[in-house]
Amino acid sequence: MKTKNLIVFDIDGTLTDSVKIHQKAFAEMLFEIGVEKINSEFQSFKHHTDSFIAKEIYETTLDMPMSEAKRIEFEKGLTKKISRQEINEITGAKQLIGVLENETDFGVCYATGSLRRPALHKLRSIEVEFNKKQLVASDLIFERENIVENAIRNAMEYYTVENFDRIIAVGDGLWDLLTARNLGLEFIGIGVANKEALIHNGAKIVYEDLSEFKV
Repeated sequence: MKTKNLIVFDIDGTLTDSVKIHQKAFAEMLFEIGVEKINSEFQSFKHHTDSFIAKEIYETTLDMPMSEAKRIEFEKGLTKKISRQEINEITGAKQLIGVLENETDFGVCYATGSLRRPALHKLRSIEVEFNKKQLVASDLIFERENIVENAIRNAMEYYTVENFDRIIAVGDGLWDLLTARNLGLEFIGIGVANKEALIHNGAKIVYEDLSEFKV
């Protein structure tokens, strides 16, 4: 079936039940690379991405630049810590992706504020098959809008289309909704944790999990 439309999935809290696991490992790795005090109110940062938050905390508290080598050390350590925990899917994730790709005219891609190595591990943990072009993470990109835009461009190349008739962003966080709004995309919310905030800020559809998903 010819791909005409696209769904851009967030990962943590949307496809994988990994938000708390990721946040705990993230804080632990910051301590391991020398940070002594952490602002755990991650939503207060200008950009809700691993790359930006880690760099901001590291450079502010240690008063030195975060080198590329240090970023890679942080990313590898973060992935190792996360890999020690069991990563479960948000109910219906794997089945939904299979249905979308094989039985509809929707393609899929993944745009995450996570760094790439832990994002790869999470998708593999729930046995989602994907091409590397379908995943854009925050390694070298701070802004969520840029991550999503890059994911869409990569998806156009992967699916060999010049544009998509519809693009739907799917996420569990308020930042996912705001990013979709800033880019003029449709949005579908997932989960109960942020349901009230999503609806309050204009989300028209919020499903409890992905087994309820309809397009």
